[in-house]
Amino acid sequence: MKILGIDENVLKETNSYDTANEICSQPGKWRKLVEGFNGKEKEIRAYFSEIGLSKDWDIIFTGAGTSEYVGNILEPLLNSKGEYRFRSVATTDLVNNPEMYLQKDKKTLLISFARSGNSPESVASVELLNQLVKDAYHLFITCNEEGELAKRSKVEKNTFLYLMPEGTNDKSFAMTSSFSSMVLAGILLFYEKDEKTLLEAIKVSEEELEAKYELIKDLANKEHERIIVLGSGPLKGLSQELCLKVLELTAGKVVAKYDSTLGFRHGPKAIVNNKTIVFLCNSVDEYASKYDLGLYSEMFEEEMANMIVSYSINPEKISKVSNLTISPSRKVLVNDITAILTYLVYGQMYAFFKSQHFGLTTDNPFPTGEVNRVVKKFEIHKYTK
Repeated sequence: MKILGIDENVLKETNSYDTANEICSQPGKWRKLVEGFNGKEKEIRAYFSEIGLSKDWDIIFTGAGTSEYVGNILEPLLNSKGEYRFRSVATTDLVNNPEMYLQKDKKTLLISFARSGNSPESVASVELLNQLVKDAYHLFITCNEEGELAKRSKVEKNTFLYLMPEGTNDKSFAMTSSFSSMVLAGILLFYEKDEKTLLEAIKVSEEELEAKYELIKDLANKEHERIIVLGSGPLKGLSQELCLKVLELTAGKVVAKYDSTLGFRHGPKAIVNNKTIVFLCNSVDEYASKYDLGLYSEMFEEEMANMIVSYSINPEKISKVSNLTISPSRKVLVNDITAILTYLVYGQMYAFFKSQHFGLTTDNPFPTGEVNRVVKKFEIHKYTK
């Protein structure tokens, strides 16, 4: 059997099987999440009703690293709907300077995203919220039923656990199915729960995993030393994640940077040279996509980058100012969910193949332990102000 065109045995011999398998198994896990949501939704809505959740609350998405980026995608996406107001604050910021982000007299729901639920900051941010906010409540969205957050949900009254499907607690170094499942969980809870819409988006992503891996492998085998990923709105958060995947899985052998479409001009564009490849996560919003088109038209004419590539589910315009456009093989429903899930697997495959290009053990690009799957424990200082 082959995964991403590589024999299973070869993947296992090169310590790369888990990453490839976890990328390609995502659509199946997403379906389980969608299909199992109806039963879980009743419990979660009952919890929200019990605590009196309303627009007046402070609702904070939190997490570290890739788990932070879940919130960075969801914040602009969900705020566009207007039912509640959300903000995304990394646990790594919250733990450092808690009173800059928490309000003592404001009812607060902290929605913690975590693969393992064991990172020092995840646990510390829960404790800080309980310490500093009078009416503090928690929703733990995690992939590990044995993790510290999951354990706390069984004994603490102000908490609720939403456990992701089996298999999402990725074995490999990089977060893939854990990340995408938590993003989809946030979408189900606060943005879109129409099963038909969601399953169609999942189907597109699944098709593209099979249809595009050879193209993306060829792209990853090119000798680019600088990788830029751009996007606006929820796609900026996705750009953060796709950038980090390249950085992690290549063990820092390439420079990877992200930015917003408009922000890139304000200095960060200086990184572009003839060994740079730029990826754009093309917005599905008609207004926002005009700025995508403007930047790429400019860069296409300048010819400073070696390649400018577009991920797009509506590629008619952007393809005219791109060296390469990667888009679904058939016409699809143009919406944010389809864009997020499709661009995500494109970027994950690119990071995987870039790691393979360097001959790395993709399941653990840092075999000597400089960077770890779960951050090592360090001293969490008592907050006494």
